[in-house]
Formats: sequence, structure tokens, C-alpha cells
Amino acid sequence: MLSLHMKAKISKIAWLTTFLGLFFLILCVNPSVTMGQINSAAATFLLVVSKQSGPYLMCEEGVKKAIRHGWKGPYKIYTIYLNNDEIDELKEKVERLKPTAAILIGTRAAFFMKELHPSYPWVATFLLKKSIQQLNVKRLLAITMDVPLEKKLNILCMIKNNIRAGLLEPNQKHSVQTKFDEDSCRGRNAYLVVAPYSSSIENALNNILKLSINSFFITPEPEIFSSQEAVTYTLLWGLRNKIAICGLSSGYVKNGALFALEADIPDLGRQAAELMMDYLAGKIKEEKIIKHPRKLVLSLNLRTARRLGVKVPDSVIDMAQIIIR
Repeated sequence: MLSLHMKAKISKIAWLTTFLGLFFLILCVNPSVTMGQINSAAATFLLVVSKQSGPYLMCEEGVKKAIRHGWKGPYKIYTIYLNNDEIDELKEKVERLKPTAAILIGTRAAFFMKELHPSYPWVATFLLKKSIQQLNVKRLLAITMDVPLEKKLNILCMIKNNIRAGLLEPNQKHSVQTKFDEDSCRGRNAYLVVAPYSSSIENALNNILKLSINSFFITPEPEIFSSQEAVTYTLLWGLRNKIAICGLSSGYVKNGALFALEADIPDLGRQAAELMMDYLAGKIKEEKIIKHPRKLVLSLNLRTARRLGVKVPDSVIDMAQIIIR
């Protein structure tokens, strides 16, 4: 005959065993759950991706990685791709989900979300600053792909002396020259010449060449560089006239640009996810924040450098992630 004390002890052990079994079962289903989070409702994160292709998928993986390592609680992630699917059906699907927050990858995804007028927070990434301006919304958290011109000029100043760098601006009426005096450009002859874009890329480049430039920045201006023909013409023009071209990505460098400084695509996703998590945690009170990419990739074409007669310092070569030799 078991004593009451012994029965109580057995009952307590049975209860504890059952509890631990349930706890470890939950851990197996979602390893990110901790003891303090068992009773927490799972957050629902929605990812809207403009297209199911390489760079977008790299950015998507960056988002998921940041959430996996940074979100302190159970969560679910739903992803939709704006390929050739019926947009109205996708909108209905999003409205049924009622997510905690959304992250939009690419311009098309950002405009898709704008049309929904969501009450929950959303972060846009992998889009240009001009696209962000065209969104024209009061409440917006965004990570732009644009790399500040100052950072590109600093790289150019590390490579060359006596710089007269040019760029084209569609809304410019007259050429304007300014001395650049930031970081590595300090104490050097470094000038930026902004010239108007006129009628065609051929005319515009011929006109800016008359201003004695020795370097040129290809900019993300759809009015100027909207076609592959315009980019190809500019790269050949640079090589023909011994003008150091700064491109927008490693693809430009592989095709003859001297260098390019671009956003690290997976980190754009991580940065967007971290911004979203900070907002949900109450660390961010502003309704509108637009940030530049924090991690950059430098590409160099040493073959082009030799053709231009430019000696790239070892310190710059050591900084580069992609080098064409």
C-alpha cells in the first residue's frame, strides 16, 4: 500500500516528465523558442519579392537570416513572388494573412504594398532612391541601393591624382564645377563637373569631354542609362578617350569600367530585417527613415587601369572583393 506522500511524489514526477516532453517537442518544431516564449503568439512576417531571380533571392536570404538570428520569439515567414501571377489574387492572399510586418524586395514589391495601404509596418529594400521618392508615402522605412557619390569619389581619390570627374544630370541647365574635399580627397586637386544631358548620350559625352574631365560616373539615371546600348557606348567612349569610368556594379567593371562601388545585396536584406525588428521593438519612433547600404562591394579592373596608364595602389587592391586582372 503506497503512502500518500509516495503517491504525491510519483504524481509530481509524472507531471514534470509530461511538461518536459512537451517542452522538447516544441523546441524540435521551432528551435528558436525559449522557455520564456512558450506562451507567446508567433509573429507573422511577410516577404514580397519583385521577381524570383538571383539577386532578389540573395536579398531574400539575407532577410531570413537576420530574422532567424535576431527575432526573440516564435515566428512564421510567408513569401510571395510577383512573377506573372494574378496581382488581385496575391493582394487577397496578403490581406488574409494579416502579417505582423512586411519586407518588400524590389521596386515592384514596394508599389504593390503601397496599393494595399497596410496598417502594419513595412520596410522596402533593393530599390533606388528615385523609386523611393516616386512612392510618395508619408510612412516609410527603406534601405536604398544607392551608394553616396562621396564614397565613390573617395575611392577615385585613392586611385588617381588631379581629378576632374564628370557626370550627367537630366535637369541641369549649365555645367557646374565644384571642388571636392572629403576624406581621401583632402589636399588633392579633386573636382566634380556636373553637365547637362542633351538629346543623346553621344552628344552629352562629347560636350562633357570638352570640359577636360579625366574621370566619369555612370549614374542610375533611367533617362540617360536606360538601355544597354547607352552603357556600352559610354564604356567604349571611356576606353577610347582614356577616361576612368566608375560603373554601378561589377558587371560594368567586367566590361571595361575602372571600378564600381555597389551595395552588398545579401546585407541589404539583413539591414532591412534589422530595421523592421528595431521598429517592432520600439527602438525607432520615426515614421520615415531612408538609409543607405551599410556594406559595400568594391570591384576593380586592373586591365583597364593599365590601358589608362593608372597605377592602382596595393591598399585599394586589398580593399576590393572582385578584381579583374
